[in-house]
Amino acid sequence: MPGRRQQGEGSVYHRKDRGQWVAVADLGRKGGKRDRREFTAPTPGEALEKRDKFLDRRRDGFTMPKGRQPYVSEWMLHWLHNVAKRKVAATTWEKSYRQKVTDLICPFFESVVLPELAEDDIEAWHAHLEETISERTGQPLSASTIGQAHRIMSTAIKAAVVRGRLPRNPVSNVTPPQVTEREFDLPSQADVKCILKECETWPRGDRWVLAVTTGLRQGERLALEWKRDIHLRPPASVSVRKSAARVKGERIVKAPKSAASLRSVPLAAVAVRALARGRKDQVASISDLVYTDAKGQPVHPRADWQDWQDLLAKLGLPRYRVHDCRHVYATMLLEAGVDPRVVQAMLGHSTGVLLKRYQHVRPVLHQQVADVIDGLFGGG
Repeated sequence: MPGRRQQGEGSVYHRKDRGQWVAVADLGRKGGKRDRREFTAPTPGEALEKRDKFLDRRRDGFTMPKGRQPYVSEWMLHWLHNVAKRKVAATTWEKSYRQKVTDLICPFFESVVLPELAEDDIEAWHAHLEETISERTGQPLSASTIGQAHRIMSTAIKAAVVRGRLPRNPVSNVTPPQVTEREFDLPSQADVKCILKECETWPRGDRWVLAVTTGLRQGERLALEWKRDIHLRPPASVSVRKSAARVKGERIVKAPKSAASLRSVPLAAVAVRALARGRKDQVASISDLVYTDAKGQPVHPRADWQDWQDLLAKLGLPRYRVHDCRHVYATMLLEAGVDPRVVQAMLGHSTGVLLKRYQHVRPVLHQQVADVIDGLFGGG
């Protein structure tokens, strides 16, 4: 008995007048009309094979409609799979572009014809997103998430304008919700000292010493190789050449975030000692990786995160993020009076604007300002 047809599969029949078999793909209703595609061949098997190949292509990308103007959702899928996928990093495409296009953009614009897209549609979309609850957090979508979706859509519609599919880009005429900068609760210097002390006996605790004393991103740290990247002899340093990430469960190694991310970061004595201990304690390593599990395989980002949380829990500290190690590094340097341009270079930032995210004004900086004023004007 034949199995139940899957979504997109239609009937197969014999067209006697032409001596052909026809396999039908039923794609549902679009704009009140049923979207059907027919695939003909001399045998039913060949007709089905043509239809199945089409459906496979459609699941992985998009085939533009024939004989009518595309809907905005159709154009977004076409742009996502045929334009954006070739231009952005695989991690960015999979974790940001694909999710936002398929989940946040396409469902709202399934019945809006591309050439008719207007500012009113974009404003209504923003209002809809502001009322949408995130499946991941259980909270309304953040202004940051909506802004990212807005920018992705604007880029896609700009490409449509260039190709003559609509006269102008209405997305660019609408401002997304304003993002309020988040205030971060960071470990104090006393907390950091406790962490560094615990790392002396913590299994492969050198990873957290390195994170706090160099500000490397998690992906940069998990891509390090002993021979090429770690230099323990004076002047000790770590070279950032690559970044590790996961795409659909598979580990990939890519270029760092920007050209400025290719950098050399000096190693303090505490980091040199920690790395020396870590190399001695390492059981095995595939491809000379600095950070591996008990089987010598690359450390998974989730396992890296869990190790950080276990360390914090043992010390009775809050559940800080792994990325907060980077914030701590930048903030401590700025508090110590290091030139912001130097801190920018150490972080691997291409512009000073991003440095604002890491410069957290804490009470120690407030006191430094007061001390300077007292020194200038003879405060008691």
